[in-house]
Amino acid sequence: MKDFHNLPDEELLSEVKVGNELAFKQLYYKYWEGLYSATLNVLDDKGHTEDVLHEVFTTIWTRRKTLKITHLKSYLYAAVRNKAFKKIKNSHFLEFHEQILSEMASPAKIELEYDERDLYLRVEKYVQELPARCRAIFYMSRYQNYSNTEIATHFNISQRTVENQLYLATKHLRGKLGEALPLVLFFGPVFA
Repeated sequence: MKDFHNLPDEELLSEVKVGNELAFKQLYYKYWEGLYSATLNVLDDKGHTEDVLHEVFTTIWTRRKTLKITHLKSYLYAAVRNKAFKKIKNSHFLEFHEQILSEMASPAKIELEYDERDLYLRVEKYVQELPARCRAIFYMSRYQNYSNTEIATHFNISQRTVENQLYLATKHLRGKLGEALPLVLFFGPVFA
C-alpha cells in the first residue's frame, strides 16, 4: 500500500485523477484546516464555511478526470475564496421582488409570514437537520445543479437511492416549511 502522507501535491493529484480515494482523503486532510481558517475569516460563519469547503472538494472529486490543476495549493485557496465571495454575494438568495410576488398565486399568509431572511435561515436550519448523506445529495441536487445520475455516480449508489434521498429531504422540508416549500423549490437553483 502506498504511503500518501509524504507525497508532493503533483503526485497526490495524479493519484486523485485516477480515482484513488486514499490520495483524495490525504489531500483533503492536508489542506482542510488552512482552507477552513481562511474561509471562516471571510464568511464568519462555520456552517457556510463547511459548505464552501465541501463544495470545492466535491467538485475536485467529481470532476477529477477533467480538471487542469498545475498548482494545487493556489487552486484550492482561489476556489474557496471564489466560493466564499459567491456565497456572500448570494446571501440574500431569496430576493422577493414585488413584481414576482404579485404574479405568483401564493397565499397572502406566506407573504406576511416569511421575509427572505427568515425563510433563508429556516431553510438552512432544516437542511442541516437532514442526515449527512441525504444533506449532501440535496446540496448537490438543489445548490450545485448536479443530475441524479451524476450524484449516483459520485456516491456509488443507484439513481433510485438518490431519488429516495431527495424525496426524504423534500418530505422533511415540507413538514417544516409547509406552504413555503413551493417558494423554496421554485427559487432552489439560486442557493448556490
